[in-house]
Amino acid sequence: MKKDEFKQKTVDVINELADYITKLEEKAEEIAEDAKEEYSERLDKLKEMKDNLSAKLAEYEQVADTKWDVVKESAGNFFTTVSDAWKENFDKIADAFRK
Repeated sequence: MKKDEFKQKTVDVINELADYITKLEEKAEEIAEDAKEEYSERLDKLKEMKDNLSAKLAEYEQVADTKWDVVKESAGNFFTTVSDAWKENFDKIADAFRK
């Protein structure tokens, strides 16, 4: 993955997460009372994930183009971790709507 590709993918994911979080916040009142606490915790985790992704983007933007080859594997691994965490939290939030 090239540095510019990483930056664009990261920005896309951050924007997508922000939109998703906004939608979830709007639907929070539809959640069953017994599921609200877990829903809120999951929503907080998604917000934290978005913040971490923004911080990681800022960190990687500081890497010189000549050093990108050294950190690109780390960037790829980071994307995999974020993707897995997002899917897990999404599934648990979706379960809250089913209760």
